[in-house]
Amino acid sequence: MRKTLFLFSLVISFNVSAQNRSWSLNNLWPDDWLIKSPTRKSQAIYYDDKKEITIYNGLVRRTFKLLPNVACFDYINMINGQQLLRAVSPEARLTINGNEYNVGGLHGQKEKAYLLPEWVDSFINDENDFQYINYNIEEIKPFINFKQTMWAMNNKQPAGKHLIFWYQSALPALQGLTVKVHYEIYDGLPLIVKWISVENHSNAITKLNRVVNEILATVEEESAVVGKPEQMKTQQGIYIETNYAFNNAMRYSISDQTTHWKTDSSYTSQVNYNYETPCVLEVYPDKAPGIDLKPGENFTSIRTYELLMDSYDRERRGLAIRRMYSSIAPWTTMNPIFMHLVSKDDEEVKN
Repeated sequence: MRKTLFLFSLVISFNVSAQNRSWSLNNLWPDDWLIKSPTRKSQAIYYDDKKEITIYNGLVRRTFKLLPNVACFDYINMINGQQLLRAVSPEARLTINGNEYNVGGLHGQKEKAYLLPEWVDSFINDENDFQYINYNIEEIKPFINFKQTMWAMNNKQPAGKHLIFWYQSALPALQGLTVKVHYEIYDGLPLIVKWISVENHSNAITKLNRVVNEILATVEEESAVVGKPEQMKTQQGIYIETNYAFNNAMRYSISDQTTHWKTDSSYTSQVNYNYETPCVLEVYPDKAPGIDLKPGENFTSIRTYELLMDSYDRERRGLAIRRMYSSIAPWTTMNPIFMHLVSKDDEEVKN
């Protein structure tokens, strides 16, 4: 019991002390974003003195250290003040020609139950990881060029900022490869979308065996002295969807092929004696066989939609997901025409 209380007090103290500059818990969003649409626009702010970048829209904030390599050390829900992170992680992980490589990330965190921002300056990079070389900020471009043809509840494309980190490797086996990690933050939504792209500028075919486009060491949802990962709840403060789901279940959690909650044996102060708390989120297609990336070709990963939740209430969570859909995919708000086809004939489907 004393161990559990100790960990709880550490997490609470971090949630308060981790705020910096003008970002404090006094800046939490004052209104209900589902009732009163936020007017604050999305921002991507570069701090030259700290070599940090923050993406922020009043509802969600995510901050990255840029040197000696990119690492996200702050991911907070500005609606309720919940800090999602307890440790730094790589920005992505690639399996190339059978070997695993981290993209970005920093090393040296000893205590994995919580993360103080002042620790990050002492973390180091690994020369075998893909190294940060540059960034750029753009406006969000429409994912689909939506043309409204009938009444729709929303006929506007979403707006926000698009942050891109560029990486390359010094390893001879990876020369000619450029990795880009993309983040989009949307006006009026506690939502961040992430994906990566890989460009092959070499003269050789590169085998991409697996692409893990998101890795988050999250604060655990619950603690148990014993128990297997599948018996414990995963982090409910973040809702994950990707554009890689199938099974025709009409329910995302059943159709999902990409969300994986894993354990962290380096988190040695967790309550679970066997270190089996599900507290690491990884996003990747489970059954994807990999691809051969030819010289001059580009690969784009799945898109991960990370919607921050401020409640356990089932109805409110459903309303938040519906708001996400109607905002980022306005074509879903058009008056639908439903037709149940039983034929696989192409001409019948087209007609």
